[in-house]
Amino acid sequence: MNGARQAGRGPDAVCAALALAVLALLIGVSIWLWQGQRRPLLLAPAIGGLNPCLDMTAPAPAPAPGAPPPEAACAGAQGSAAGQVESILSALGPRHSPDGRLLVGYTLVVPLLNLFRPDAAAAGGWRIDDEAVQRVARTVQGVDRPVVLYLFSSHFSEGAPIEPVLASDPANLAQTPRGPLPVDRYMGQPMYPWSVARLDNGITQRRDEAMRAVSGALCRLPAATRARLAGINLLGETHQLYPAFETGMGTDQPYVVTDYSPTSRAGFAAALRQRFGTVAALNRYLGSSFADFDAVQPPSRDIRRQRLDNFWQHIDDAAAGRVAVSGWVHDGAQPVGRSSWVRIYLDGQWVGRVPARFERQDVAQARPELGTSRLGWRYDLRFADLPPGRHRLDVALEGAGGGLQHLGTRHINVMGREQRPPVALPMRLDLPPMRPAGARVAFWIDAPADERALFYNPLVPLWDEFRARQVVRYLEHFDRLLAATCLADVPRRTQQIYPAEKAGWDASRFAAGQSLLPFGQVQLGINLYGEATDDASFFDWLARSRQPGYSVTEFHPLRALSAAELGAVFEDHRRHGARTLSFFLHPVAPGEAPANPFAFDPHNPRFGSDRLYAATQALLR
Repeated sequence: MNGARQAGRGPDAVCAALALAVLALLIGVSIWLWQGQRRPLLLAPAIGGLNPCLDMTAPAPAPAPGAPPPEAACAGAQGSAAGQVESILSALGPRHSPDGRLLVGYTLVVPLLNLFRPDAAAAGGWRIDDEAVQRVARTVQGVDRPVVLYLFSSHFSEGAPIEPVLASDPANLAQTPRGPLPVDRYMGQPMYPWSVARLDNGITQRRDEAMRAVSGALCRLPAATRARLAGINLLGETHQLYPAFETGMGTDQPYVVTDYSPTSRAGFAAALRQRFGTVAALNRYLGSSFADFDAVQPPSRDIRRQRLDNFWQHIDDAAAGRVAVSGWVHDGAQPVGRSSWVRIYLDGQWVGRVPARFERQDVAQARPELGTSRLGWRYDLRFADLPPGRHRLDVALEGAGGGLQHLGTRHINVMGREQRPPVALPMRLDLPPMRPAGARVAFWIDAPADERALFYNPLVPLWDEFRARQVVRYLEHFDRLLAATCLADVPRRTQQIYPAEKAGWDASRFAAGQSLLPFGQVQLGINLYGEATDDASFFDWLARSRQPGYSVTEFHPLRALSAAELGAVFEDHRRHGARTLSFFLHPVAPGEAPANPFAFDPHNPRFGSDRLYAATQALLR
């Protein structure tokens, strides 16, 4: 009997230990969640206008109101931009909001390519300006606030003398099937289509060199100073490119993407070999008859406009098997601030329901009487599994007074590889009762074009995946570089574009999706504009992507908000795990045009930026 009792004590002890372990875990999680709720959100505005101070080769402008003269602040053995930074932040408000939920630091933008000076004696004819690097380090040392270091070097021009030199080398440029992209323009400034396909080209080597110089200077600062570093943003928006960058991101544009360099073509064949093992397995997957992997070329031609040697060369915005159904609608009968809902029917069967909530600045400019720009809607219809033939799409508005209002009909022709003329398919179901759109309803269906031909090429999703992996691989390179320095423990993050939730954007052109997911030691840093700043759709996406935390690296609602409204947005991000939130601060002299139209400033009325500045001041004071 005693032996039986003692034998039973073992399982009891184990159960007790497990219970204690679970209790300890729950307590730990509770403390972590409690601390997360208590953690303040670091407002880290990106201070603009510092380049003339950090880069003394540029002409010094007139100082911002209240700021010390640039020459006096920047020149000399201890020159830095610290005085200007502190002056601009002090004008915004105190370091802490009264409720303790907001803490004010700053983002120091360091344009990497601006650190180079021509020098005939240096390797490649350029050298790092050590004094400019020291001014960066002294700025960090001179401002006693948390700082996010933005190591900026994206396709947006920095105005650096080395840029046109680097752009003259095709190895540095993203390539379409016809060759390197030309230098483009964005908001009137040069836009350089730097490649993300190679790590051995000149642009990558110069970024490496500048990043090592900056990290080296910071590593020589006292440990207490380095402890102010709250994060490091890698490069800025990093993704694949395409022609006409400013206007060519839509599904209605000719589909020309990157990268088709020899490096990418060879890399794609290698990726297919690694995934499928044998060309026979690839052929079974595609339904193709390639002799070997080297015979497989990235899809690069539009079957509707170009002659193909084989079907697997076809690519367009829908070739991956989905087509955008999109437009805009305004129902004057809806209460102000409430989104309308749109239903999509395929061959009479209801397949989707989406809110009209996306920003449409084009509609707001053309129809200001509607009083809002949140009118866009979009549904991505998967057609890859549909039978070939002519299908019918119907779009209906859920009216404010009940019932459905018919907005329009489109026909899509799902084509087989043999390109036989499509046959009209019967309706699956009868459409529900609908009445014509009422007089108070304004709307437009942007896509798809009526009678559009759709061709699914299963090689295209593999190509899209490879292009997205190129973006991640490029960012991983710089993550590893910093991980080998004394800054290894400083959180590193992307500063990435968010194309997935834009009504008219074709996210496949950017191939940024994989870089928005966790990889390596890099955390999510994401640029949010318009509806994405304060819409539940972003937090839904955040939950689906399982992010352990994030930072809002660029923030602008594109409309004025009151202090209460802006405070609620900040609080939403804080409670969802945002570590930092950055917006642009670039002082504007009275009567002058803003250098950055998205900068919060009392003298910048663009996109409600003056009122957003006032709202931030009110929250801090």
